[in-house]
Amino acid sequence: MLIARTQQKWLSTVMVVALAACTAPADQADQVAAVDLAAEAAAVEAVSMQWMEAAQARDVAAATAVFADDAVIFDEEEGSIEGLPAIRADMESSWQKYPDGSVSWSTNSVEVASAGDMAWERGSWTFDPDGAGEAAAMNGEYVTVYKKVGDAWKVASDIGVTHEDEDMEESEEAEM
Repeated sequence: MLIARTQQKWLSTVMVVALAACTAPADQADQVAAVDLAAEAAAVEAVSMQWMEAAQARDVAAATAVFADDAVIFDEEEGSIEGLPAIRADMESSWQKYPDGSVSWSTNSVEVASAGDMAWERGSWTFDPDGAGEAAAMNGEYVTVYKKVGDAWKVASDIGVTHEDEDMEESEEAEM
């Protein structure tokens, strides 16, 4: 009798574990399926466009509103710029340094993690340091990582690389 009760408890435990194992993936699949990845990607792209419009308008409050408090920007000249206060200061400094500068970018793709809490955007950018002036415009590519903060998408990290101008490369090679 003691053996039968032990076997019953063991069998009950195995059945509970087996049922839990069978239902766990379905529950996870339901949670993943509940995320509308296309809608989230569109929301990320909308935040990117809000950021660009704010940068073009030189609206520091609106431009920094898209960043998470602990965001990091990786800049080719400055290195890493960490946290919202440093990002705000860098924007203000850049806009003072290039009072007629203009920036724009376009999104090539947005991928959203299946859980709907992280996303990354790839695209290309153009920066003209003096608007329609004498200085040559620069262009390159970027990757921006977004994270969900509450119900809002926020920039967590951003990095851009500059494409070398072929004419500049040729003149540098001639100097060598």
